[in-house]
Amino acid sequence: MSATSHLPENLAQLDRETDRLVRDVAAMDDAAVRQASRCEGWTRAHVISHVARNADGLANLAHWALTGERREQYASPESRDADIEDGSRRGAAELLADLRESAERFGALARRLPGEAEEARVEARGGRTMRGRDLVTARLREVVFHHVDLDCGFGFADAEPGFVQRAVNESVRRLGAADPQLALVLQEPGGEQVAVLGAGGQVVTGTPADLLMWLARGDGSGVSSDRPLPSLPAWG
Repeated sequence: MSATSHLPENLAQLDRETDRLVRDVAAMDDAAVRQASRCEGWTRAHVISHVARNADGLANLAHWALTGERREQYASPESRDADIEDGSRRGAAELLADLRESAERFGALARRLPGEAEEARVEARGGRTMRGRDLVTARLREVVFHHVDLDCGFGFADAEPGFVQRAVNESVRRLGAADPQLALVLQEPGGEQVAVLGAGGQVVTGTPADLLMWLARGDGSGVSSDRPLPSLPAWG
């Protein structure tokens, strides 16, 4: 394990955030999982099914990092989409069991990553190269973001502040790559700078959680600016 590795801390945080997600899903009945999520065109059941399939996809990559045996994240984009759609038709109890069991499968492999495997290179869907330790970061982001997407009372303000700041920084990097012309200064209501996009320009004010909601999900209801908010490219 490298001296600067944050993998143990990320694993512990992933356990905490997964537990919180599972508790909220456990409180849903069949009617609740059929309600709309924040993801356009998806019910909560779609989101839960997606998070479960993401766990299994990342488990395939964790196996690859641990053993050197290549395993694709998903058999194909079509099979991934079909599995999510099929899962979305399940009842609340089945969705909960799938969410919990898939998380446990990924967690069992992820806890073995510290050491040589965390530096191993694997190829995620779309050809993106990741290291073993990146898999835990990706899973943590998936769990927290889609917990918010369930629209069940959990928001970015409920996530750990360090995660929110890292996610804001990641959003800024992604948006800068997608649109090099974007120039923003992101700050808290008291004026403390949160992040700068490009050369800096229009000031957008909000808590880190509200800024993340705008950057990553396009919801600017919690932020303010002296000019109309720019249209942001998809977080992707």
